[in-house]
Amino acid sequence: MLSIHLLEDGKGLQLLEGATLGDAWPGLAGRSIWVDVEDPTEEEARALAEVCGFHPLTVEDSLTPVQPPKVEEFGSYLFLLFRGLRPTEEGLELESYKLAAWLGPGFLVTAHRRPVAACREVSRLVLDKDLPMESQMDRILHALVDRVMDEILPILDRCEERLEELEEGVFSGAPQREVLQELLGLKRQLLTIRRLVVPQREMLGRLARRDLPYIDERTSHYFRDVYDHVARIEETTIVLTDLASGALEAQLSVSSNRLNEIVKVLTIFSAIWMPLTFLAGVYGMNFEFLPELKIRWFYPALWGGWIAITLGMLGVFRWRRWI
Repeated sequence: MLSIHLLEDGKGLQLLEGATLGDAWPGLAGRSIWVDVEDPTEEEARALAEVCGFHPLTVEDSLTPVQPPKVEEFGSYLFLLFRGLRPTEEGLELESYKLAAWLGPGFLVTAHRRPVAACREVSRLVLDKDLPMESQMDRILHALVDRVMDEILPILDRCEERLEELEEGVFSGAPQREVLQELLGLKRQLLTIRRLVVPQREMLGRLARRDLPYIDERTSHYFRDVYDHVARIEETTIVLTDLASGALEAQLSVSSNRLNEIVKVLTIFSAIWMPLTFLAGVYGMNFEFLPELKIRWFYPALWGGWIAITLGMLGVFRWRRWI
């Protein structure tokens, strides 16, 4: 789906949907426009490269599913690739999505495979003239990137809440296998967030420092604010990752201690039963001339010996603080 926003003096005038890029682009020369392409067809992808004059490799990168965030500078435009995160419908895993942007003098073109909530929200703000845009196109880019990064914050909040619950479950006797699986999944999600945030922090740092063209000085302050948010997200992710690693180590330590307790109890029982089994084995042999077998009181004496051995070994274990 193709959406073309026409702007004038930083305000949205109209929105054209379903138009053909090849027919609309030439007539929009000299005007401020924002073109948003959702799930482009092969024809629309070729039009991006041919009609807009974009390098074919940038269009290919924008549509390739696996592509890291990056920024490339061309003669008449910037190509930027951002990645966002959102929970899946089941809410158990994170889904990564990509937002490609071409920023030039008086135009901004964005492309994405799946619907992006940030594009819909910014489009509504532009049409309602609720988005203050001192320098227009780079300001729209900031609004998009700001909302893409803000979507990560609720994910981190949920991760932090769940991590606190898992930390309590480690010492409260919760099922060990379930806690271990959730801790590993949580740590994997945090590492995914960190892998996406780190390169984008560097990109936003360049936009905030105005190391790249087509970024107005007033807009660079907005990008600096997003940079600060992303830096805090990265720091929070590092802290939560360390906490998850600590909880995982605590879980493994608790499991090891429980195993040691079980092994200790079994070892104590085995040690007590060894002499008792020896005596029972000796007097259970089928020999006729065992001298003690003719003594009338030998059977109760043998039981007394067994009880004495058991109590004596338990006393020794208690004295050595093994139990």
